[in-house]
Amino acid sequence: MSRALRLLLDQLDGQERKAAAELGAAQLQLQQLEQQQQTLSQYQRHYSQEFQSRGQQGLSAHQFGHFQGFIDKLELSQQQQQQGLQQARQQLEQSRSAWMAVRTRKQAIDKLMERDAERQRLESARQEQKMLDNLAIYRFHKKSL
Repeated sequence: MSRALRLLLDQLDGQERKAAAELGAAQLQLQQLEQQQQTLSQYQRHYSQEFQSRGQQGLSAHQFGHFQGFIDKLELSQQQQQQGLQQARQQLEQSRSAWMAVRTRKQAIDKLMERDAERQRLESARQEQKMLDNLAIYRFHKKSL
């Protein structure tokens, strides 16, 4: 049984490493998307401020349309970025759950192996004690004869 458990534990080790790598990749992806979102928000704020500043100085209809069109595109980009962030968060949670599931199974197998090793140690100690008891009985009977 111990050999089978060892093979299963080795397999779970590989799965845990793979799940941990996927979790790390998901965390990195989320961080990158959050950074992109922050950059996009800063750019939109800056561009809106520029629009207001120029608007106070007076804008032609063409310039106004250009600014407004670009701000609309930035807002659309932010909405798409938010959707991407939501998907990245979901992927992160899925990766975390998968990693935790493998880790929990691995810990259960570890515990089972520890119990098996303890059972074998106790069985070995019991057999050794039985052998010593038999030897003591044999010596006692040998002396009495």
